[in-house]
Amino acid sequence: MPTTLPVAALSDAALLRLLRSLLPQELGGAGGRAITPAKAAVWPAELSLGAEGLGLDSLELVTCAAAVNELFRLHESGVEDYLLAERRLDAWCHIIRAGMQDGTTGITFRTSGSSGAPRRFTHAHAALAAEAAHWAGIFADRRRIIQLVPAHHIYGFLFTILLPEALGVPVVDGRALSPGRLARLLRGDDLLVGFPAGWTPMLRSLDRLPDGIRATSSTAPLPAATHHALREAGAAQVVEVYGSSETAGLAARSVPEAPFALLPRWRPGQAGEAASVIEVATGAEIALPDRCEWLGGGTLRLLGRKDDAVQVGGVNVYPARVAARLAAHPLVSDAAVRLDATLPEPRLKAFVTLHTPRERAGAHAALEAWCRENLPAAERPVSIELGGRLPRNALGKLSDWASAGTSGAASAAAPH
Repeated sequence: MPTTLPVAALSDAALLRLLRSLLPQELGGAGGRAITPAKAAVWPAELSLGAEGLGLDSLELVTCAAAVNELFRLHESGVEDYLLAERRLDAWCHIIRAGMQDGTTGITFRTSGSSGAPRRFTHAHAALAAEAAHWAGIFADRRRIIQLVPAHHIYGFLFTILLPEALGVPVVDGRALSPGRLARLLRGDDLLVGFPAGWTPMLRSLDRLPDGIRATSSTAPLPAATHHALREAGAAQVVEVYGSSETAGLAARSVPEAPFALLPRWRPGQAGEAASVIEVATGAEIALPDRCEWLGGGTLRLLGRKDDAVQVGGVNVYPARVAARLAAHPLVSDAAVRLDATLPEPRLKAFVTLHTPRERAGAHAALEAWCRENLPAAERPVSIELGGRLPRNALGKLSDWASAGTSGAASAAAPH
């Protein structure tokens, strides 16, 4: 039976899984080390952080210790300095547990920083445990979790750390497996924990999912086409979770055309540009990143980002900013950029007018090359249409356009 497990009682296996997720990211950012999920997934508990193991230098050790301290708030119990004195993963797990059992206020998660400087949000242990208990009731029939997301972000923490602890089931890091091995491993009683940009590549590699398998998806809007593709491949249910680093889970739905239903922790707040939710236990009102309308019964329909960001491969991007950069190109007179949601994995598309139309023959290739050299993958349009004027409606407002298709050079998989 599912249980409400105190976050401070996390098992060694769960804490080790967190370290295998968090430390590679920190080492990649600080020292440029490329540690793949496959390599980190087999780190033994007794792995040394020193020369005979990971080989961390003093600066890398401080960076990793600071990240662990931030996540678990170990400074609140005064044990954070012990991280620098120890040199094994299992020792760090013991320090983390001791710190949380002595008393900390919660777990701190960082935003990705894709829409500005990364921000930190702390969630109380009790709130996280209560949400995990809610999901444990929803997925009580699952006998194993297949992890396709990092464990140290809020979504991964809830579904690949707290949920399996509450259910008492094992976790397999599917990111460490080849498509063939993953296909042979999957069972009908598994829960796949993934994200929108990862589903299409997985489905291309697997002929069919085992009947009865269930899946969750979060971090970005799940395209309806991807949802239906998962169901057609054999998934019995796909639960799309709406939330953020600030709020944890807010709402969920299992039919892409349906509105989202609030989780028990929340009740409706304001709508439209001022859209918000209210925490039932505290009465705190928290602004939503999206506009919304409330439909009654604690259900809501999302109406788009307040900051006009769209998500590409789980990254917030701003079409207006990309259009401004394109418009500054010497060949370009004006540009419009939109999200092409008709693609299996939504990507940006661009419509461009030129200063000199006769340069059109070589402009397309030149602009594609410029985008590849100057724009991050998530901001790079996968199709560029050239025309005499930007598409506008009868009121003179910019309107959508039909894409002629992606170019071969720009039609790579979703950004990573």
